[in-house]
Amino acid sequence: MNKRAKPATIDASRIIPVAGQGMGAAVERREDERLVTGQGRFANNVNLPRQLYGHVLRSPIGHARIRSIDVTEASAVPGLVAILTGEDYAADGFGLIPCVSIPPSITGKTYHATPFPPLAQDRVLCVGAEVAFIVATSAEAAEDAAELIHVDYEPLPVAPTLEAAIAPGAPRIWPEAQGNICFQHCMGDAAATEAAFANAAHVTRATIRNQRLAGVPMEPRTCIGSYDTAEGRWRLTSSTANPHRIRLLLAENIFRVPANRIHVTAGDVGGGFGTKGGLYPEEILVLWAAWRIGRPVKWVSSRSESFLADFNGRDQIADAEMALDANGRALALRVKLHHNLGCMLGPSTAHPPLVGSRMLSGVYAFPAMHVEVNGVFTNSRTLTTYRGAGRPEATMIVERLMDMAAAEMGIDPVDIRRKNFIAPAQMPYRTAIGETYDCGEFAAITEDTLRLADWDGFAARRAATEAKGRLRGRGLSCYIEVCATISERMELRFDSSGGLTILAGTFSYGQGHETTYAQMVHGWLGVPMDRIRMVQGDTDIIFTGRGSFGSRSMTVGGSALRQACDQIIVKGRRLAALLMGLPEAEVSFADGAFQGGGKCLTLDQVARTSFAWGVPKPLPADMRNGLEGVGYFTAEPQNYPNGCYVAEVEIDPATGDVIVDRLSGIDDVGVVVNPLLLEGQVIGGAVQALGQALKEAVVHDASGQVLSGSFTDYAMPRAADVPRMRLDTRAVPTATNPLGVKGGAETGTIGLPPAIIGAVVDALRPYGIRDIAMPATPARIWAAIQTARKTAT
Repeated sequence: MNKRAKPATIDASRIIPVAGQGMGAAVERREDERLVTGQGRFANNVNLPRQLYGHVLRSPIGHARIRSIDVTEASAVPGLVAILTGEDYAADGFGLIPCVSIPPSITGKTYHATPFPPLAQDRVLCVGAEVAFIVATSAEAAEDAAELIHVDYEPLPVAPTLEAAIAPGAPRIWPEAQGNICFQHCMGDAAATEAAFANAAHVTRATIRNQRLAGVPMEPRTCIGSYDTAEGRWRLTSSTANPHRIRLLLAENIFRVPANRIHVTAGDVGGGFGTKGGLYPEEILVLWAAWRIGRPVKWVSSRSESFLADFNGRDQIADAEMALDANGRALALRVKLHHNLGCMLGPSTAHPPLVGSRMLSGVYAFPAMHVEVNGVFTNSRTLTTYRGAGRPEATMIVERLMDMAAAEMGIDPVDIRRKNFIAPAQMPYRTAIGETYDCGEFAAITEDTLRLADWDGFAARRAATEAKGRLRGRGLSCYIEVCATISERMELRFDSSGGLTILAGTFSYGQGHETTYAQMVHGWLGVPMDRIRMVQGDTDIIFTGRGSFGSRSMTVGGSALRQACDQIIVKGRRLAALLMGLPEAEVSFADGAFQGGGKCLTLDQVARTSFAWGVPKPLPADMRNGLEGVGYFTAEPQNYPNGCYVAEVEIDPATGDVIVDRLSGIDDVGVVVNPLLLEGQVIGGAVQALGQALKEAVVHDASGQVLSGSFTDYAMPRAADVPRMRLDTRAVPTATNPLGVKGGAETGTIGLPPAIIGAVVDALRPYGIRDIAMPATPARIWAAIQTARKTAT
């Protein structure tokens, strides 16, 4: 048991579902009709007068020195306006893309920062690196000119993968970074962990690889930049998932001007999954080119280009070991991580390894732990957050060790988990690496999931599968993640007709905030949902905002929105009391109306009165200029969604083909705002988990070439790959925020991959196969079976 500061108190009136459309109701998404009928407004729908088009010339070489760039032939292309290089950018004196995800506790130690210009200035460090920006009157002309630019490269030694970069004698990506290590960070007690291992009855060891993944959002990245010489302002329209963050980085680090001289807007955004949350070179290039040329410049990524240009996710090697006593109770966990950062540090590059490693205790009570995190440079594209951002990697490590230990010790995989769960009575629980969980019923949610999955009926299903000449296996995974971070501001404004606008500091790019926020406000204020509008993504309209990432919006944005509603009620009560001629203390608010002394005024009437030119009695000035509320919330402490997933697979031993036959899962996301939207989030995350477990991988050859640069080579899950899922929730409301909610957008992505891999290994157990790397493709499974057969003979 661990003590900490008293958390926020849950107000039951705020979390009980309101009849109809309020919080807790399964309301269909309001934004869908607009989007599915082609009325969405994405970045590529935006075109400006006198607009030019940009194209990026990218490096075809994994590591090289740029000797020269010859633009003679390209300059003759009709429609060409400008060819800009890294030398031009340096001459104009603008800044570099920063890394803002490494805390001072690490940067104060041995840490190697990297310059990240939008165009290479002396070396290219990966295939796809930006070499020149070509601007023309059409996209075709810009591309034609790019093909005629001759770059003289001096090839240099290359280390494009983690394995290559950490090998003895590997070429250094940055000369000052010994062993290609950018930073090293340790957590836990090394001495206590070593002592536990010395006294262990059994030690399970494994090297666990989380492969590199591409985010591949449905909408490729797009940006349009312009410069207003009269105002001295840059304007950027982008498919970014975080407009205010982009403005801050552009203002402070690139153009070094007050933020009010930069206007960033984002309309509808077709997915992001974390990969659209940072500042990209192309967003700088269109603004810089517009400033130089005096005309707007638009850049649109092709799908093929996105495989080279977008920041990737995952890519980690873990050397892990778990010490246990003779009964299967864990004594200690020791993990050494090498996490790929790519060739240059982007804004969020270090976030996944540093945050994910905090969750390596999982849902288990390890008495001792020691974790070493190494950030590694490679000759590959910069890495960033991707749905789950470090927590899927941590869950895979812990859950695979549990499965392996169970197999090695002859213990049932469910029983070994039961022996090691953190119990509710231990909450709040501080892990051996310093994370404090506030609540959770890990054993109970596991038992519920086993019943949902019909765990006890597996033997009959396996017999039926084997009768068809196939293999069947099942896997179990328990997970916990950390969600919600920093602060948020939400604003509510009534208009003179009684309409209500939510000005959101968060940013929805598929999460359904137009629906969920309207539900909340409807339930708390009683305003009909059809009179509620949400505005987001415009830095000139929204005062400030943190965007949406890390499953934070319902927790941080929702709690701030609750405060804004409370402020509306306080102000409205004061005005209603004046209009009724009653003391404010005698006026109450419920169901959208103020009542007292036998009188009643609706919130709508009060709001309209605040704008009226004539009022029935004198009112203070602050009561005659509209009704609005502003709310703030800071996620300190954070919250910890958790759950359990079970997968069953069938494998054809002749081909290695895998069919995911059954998927079941129960998540604890606290109070559920909208069960319909939550289900959609969980299913989407589970499909991405299936992709990681069985299909997806960004692959480089030894020279740094990307071998998975199209959907022909980068396998995505399809509808036919996904079974109908059995999903449910078990709500344990958190007291870390006034709503009792926990994050829910990344649960499936985090919790499901180990269950699928565990099921594959279970199916292959008759061959003596102990583990298999992701993605568990048919080729990899077939090869493992052939190797096992040869070994057996």
